[in-house]
Amino acid sequence: MESAKTISVSRRSSEEMKRDISAPEGASPASLMAMGTTSPQLSLSSSPTASVTPTTRSRIREERKDPLSALAREYGGSKRNALLKWCQKKTEGYQNIDITNFSSSWNDGLAFCALLHTYLPAHIPYQELNSQDKRRNFTLAFQAAESVGIKSTLDINEMVRTERPDWQSVMLYVTAIYKYFET
Repeated sequence: MESAKTISVSRRSSEEMKRDISAPEGASPASLMAMGTTSPQLSLSSSPTASVTPTTRSRIREERKDPLSALAREYGGSKRNALLKWCQKKTEGYQNIDITNFSSSWNDGLAFCALLHTYLPAHIPYQELNSQDKRRNFTLAFQAAESVGIKSTLDINEMVRTERPDWQSVMLYVTAIYKYFET
């Protein structure tokens, strides 16, 4: 019974809104413009979605499917460079972090730790870490990410063994971190 009241109130409001913004018979475009400047009742954006254009809607849908496209628009350039700039911004001020690529910049695990520390400081004692203890760094980072549901796509043994990790694999994992925390 209460929902019927809500529906009728909603209809009445909609009808009132239509009446408020409808033009009087025989009104010229000039008089309508004048009404817009003098009448406080005339509202061109009568609903929260009135200002959302079809282009904006498609962009929102695209960003849900591919969140890096919004990042690329924000930072300019390619999605890869935009993600790199985001990483640099997030880890700014962290000791021993200089992210310039998705390969060697991540080879000691500290960049992962710094990035995740910005979101999960209780999981990563960043001040206690050093670049020589790669295994510990990767283990802490991957465990912290997994604690919130981000599955590791990187192998700790391989990351410890190599000086230049595969940039696409690193970027894929960083993208998962970005998507989880930023979208």
